[in-house]
Amino acid sequence: MSNEIVLGKAGKFNICVRDITLSSHAGVVLLQTFAEQLGVAEVLNEEVHVKQRERGYAEGEAVMSLATNLIVGGSCLTDLKVLRGDLGTQALLGVEQVMAPTTAGEYLRKFDIGDICDLQRGLHRLQRRVRPHQTATCCTIDLDSSIYEQAGHHKPGAVKAYNGEIGFHPLFAFWEEEGELLFSHLRRGSAHTVRNVGWFLRETLKRVPAHLPKKLRTDSGFYALTVVKFCEVHTITFSITADQTAPLRARINALPEAAWHDIEKHGVTQVAELRYQPTRWPRAYRYIVKRDLRLNKTGRSEFHYHAFVTNDETTKPIALAEWHAQHANMENRIKEHKTGLSLEKLPSQRFHANWAYLLIGQLAFNLVAWFKRLVLPADYHQATLKTLRYQVLNVAGKIVHTARQFFLVLSEAYLYQDTWRFALKQLAGLQFA
Repeated sequence: MSNEIVLGKAGKFNICVRDITLSSHAGVVLLQTFAEQLGVAEVLNEEVHVKQRERGYAEGEAVMSLATNLIVGGSCLTDLKVLRGDLGTQALLGVEQVMAPTTAGEYLRKFDIGDICDLQRGLHRLQRRVRPHQTATCCTIDLDSSIYEQAGHHKPGAVKAYNGEIGFHPLFAFWEEEGELLFSHLRRGSAHTVRNVGWFLRETLKRVPAHLPKKLRTDSGFYALTVVKFCEVHTITFSITADQTAPLRARINALPEAAWHDIEKHGVTQVAELRYQPTRWPRAYRYIVKRDLRLNKTGRSEFHYHAFVTNDETTKPIALAEWHAQHANMENRIKEHKTGLSLEKLPSQRFHANWAYLLIGQLAFNLVAWFKRLVLPADYHQATLKTLRYQVLNVAGKIVHTARQFFLVLSEAYLYQDTWRFALKQLAGLQFA
């Protein structure tokens, strides 16, 4: 071996450094090709104008550096240094150099509310480009919020939330059938759950196909007449977990035993339905109630109740209860966003910088969601980021330039070669308007 620097010895191996182009994230070439065909950088360059000077990184390049860092597993801006030291990955990304952490921080701090709107518009354009390739026949919108806990009070907007934690309280709307994050909105930690929900739902509807039937599922945080009215006006089927107020609980307790029906697959779980009109609501609605036996603190069995309100008047109670229970998958979506992309700890001391970072996280989340469904085999459609990184993205590769051609060389023993063959075939036939 020539031109090598020996660092030392570990076990039976001599650790050395040579002049060779390697990548520890070979799979990003597939994702980057998909992003190029989608025109991500092109759209962002047209819509976002944060920079005041032409020199340096273009808008699309800057945003994609941050998004890629999140996708491959970077947990903070400092982890951009890892990509900067990986010349092979930079070659696969088609950039001369990834942004430095300090440059990324300065870039984010330049965002104001107008730039936020520009970035949202760019993300919306990308969603419209993907729509013709999506095959869902229904749009189930799972609405929720979550506390993104921060380390202290030094970040504007990171204040004490309803659960006592210091942090932000963003809103999220996911499209269940496609696994897409339709819209996200950063709010102060003290924001009430339903604050701005009418505006948020209006913005979300702009991002879903107009011709598809729409359904909305939420937990009890959105049990409000505002949400119900919005759904009625926009012909949206809804199911909202209900607060078990004293009047509603009295109606539930008054149900005769004959009203309860077993859900066979769950053994001691039963469902019933009733009509109930909450105070100040214009009319009575259909309520589905589920109960199951649980042990209380004294060790005695007692019924535990869960109720939700719906405007679906035709679906049988058992089917409705099972469909509404699938809203629990929202926790997995938020977990993927919060911990899978390491977005819980937002990086800046400025609110709009953190808002921009959250939106870049939305771009990262959706690039992965679209990539899984449009490029990878069906086995990956529900795969987590951890699985995707381990099997496809964070794979070792060697870049070779010979005979006027570039080669990305993977190990012959690599187990997921068929996944790459499938993805390359899909990418070859994929075109966006």
